[in-house]
Amino acid sequence: MKLLKELFWSLMILLVLYTSYVLAPFLALPQTKTAQVPVFQDQALCFSVLPLQVVQSWVLEQQLESRDTEVQEALKQMSLQFKTKRNATLADFRFDLHGALAYYLLEAPQQPFSCIFIPGRGQKEGWLSAQYYGVEKGLFFFVEPLRAKQRAYFEQSLLKMRFQSKKFEARKHHFELKGQSYSLLWEEHAFSLILPNQQNKPLRQLIPNGFHLSAPLALSNLPNSLQFLESIEACSFNYYGAQLNAKQELSLDFEALLTFDNEAKRSAFLDACKNSLPDWDWATNFVRVNHAVYALKKEEKHQLFICSKPKKHIQNGKIASRFSNSPLACSGNPTLLTKLDNAGWAAAILELFPIYRGISDFSARTANVSTTNNTIRWELKKDYFAAGEFLKLLSTTIGQ
Repeated sequence: MKLLKELFWSLMILLVLYTSYVLAPFLALPQTKTAQVPVFQDQALCFSVLPLQVVQSWVLEQQLESRDTEVQEALKQMSLQFKTKRNATLADFRFDLHGALAYYLLEAPQQPFSCIFIPGRGQKEGWLSAQYYGVEKGLFFFVEPLRAKQRAYFEQSLLKMRFQSKKFEARKHHFELKGQSYSLLWEEHAFSLILPNQQNKPLRQLIPNGFHLSAPLALSNLPNSLQFLESIEACSFNYYGAQLNAKQELSLDFEALLTFDNEAKRSAFLDACKNSLPDWDWATNFVRVNHAVYALKKEEKHQLFICSKPKKHIQNGKIASRFSNSPLACSGNPTLLTKLDNAGWAAAILELFPIYRGISDFSARTANVSTTNNTIRWELKKDYFAAGEFLKLLSTTIGQ
């Protein structure tokens, strides 16, 4: 959740900045525009946008075409989230209306951290406070103050940082993750994620079923009790929903294939699970959580298969898998994410949580999710606008 808040903080800033701005000039913006963004040698993720284009293609389109009252309320609530007193640290800073906002994840050894670049002028260069660092063409904002080693690492990274011109398109956002280029496309009733060229080494994944997601993982900075999850290199997941038993205990219906670097890391992962979750009943080939039993099966020398129904998902000692060159895959029925059978009164309680309600509404308005030709496409039903529905979902996320 923290990552989502950081990633879209820049979008929230623009919503505040442009609340009272005249709308007419937005409608005449060119479809493509060039702006400069910082480039770090050690950036794991860089996602940049032009605020003017976002306002034009995301916000104004929804307000002028769909006129969805729920979108209007979501925008109102998001702007209220970020209404704060005037920041004395930024008293001399002037935001560049035509500049690009950018989110970065920098890979400091053992301590990765994120920051947001805000274009502008008037500020001093160097540390303005624990959360702001000024440079020639803007400033960097840190959601949380850096530790001493992170701060020193950032200062060293700035020595090799350069500004690079980048072309921005109104409905196509290009970004880099782990040295690979991705593109996010927005249409009226759908959005698509174009993946990088296929990797050379095929990765074993589950055959898609239910709601499917396969993705590489790079977890970091987790609490001590969950740091064992950082050893997972990739995960392939089929989810079928959940249910409550007579004692109102939760049971998940899923199958997951976890990938590790080697056999030793897989063994260390299982040992750490037992130490971190001692209340669970661990055995060689299963784990019991309350009255739910999940099967454990080692696959090859570096994978671990976990499932809720071994008689269904393990046939003659084999699981339904395939090899794929695609780094990401997503498909199936997203309404399964919030499916809860035998919920009874618990269903009413879940509806009180905005994030549950947001995901439930968003998935119910989805027509199709698929991965074809290296493109993940999430298509909504024709009565719903993609940008507006995404903004509503985002508003529930940042409100947590």
